[in-house]
Amino acid sequence: MPPFLRRTFDYRRRYVDAIIERAPNRATLAVVAEIARLSFAATGSALVALVLWLLTAGAWARDGVSLRSFAFAACAVAATFCALFACLGIAHGARDFSRVRRAVR
Repeated sequence: MPPFLRRTFDYRRRYVDAIIERAPNRATLAVVAEIARLSFAATGSALVALVLWLLTAGAWARDGVSLRSFAFAACAVAATFCALFACLGIAHGARDFSRVRRAVR
């Protein structure tokens, strides 16, 4: 991952590490809270992506290839990538459970 993206999206790990330092008995709760937050973000992004893909299909059916269909498609691709990145964050959070358990012991 490029350094900019690592620095931008690595906040979840830094947040969990800070919780482990300050309140080790709440570290598992911090991981669960991050997974829940990312689940909400993934669901919202997926719903937005679905609506935008439907708008893209409607624009293509109505106008054929047009600026409107490309705009909807670009927004749909962006929303789809946001949903995928949130799902990757959920997977990383789930993998963090073992790291948190080792750090708390």
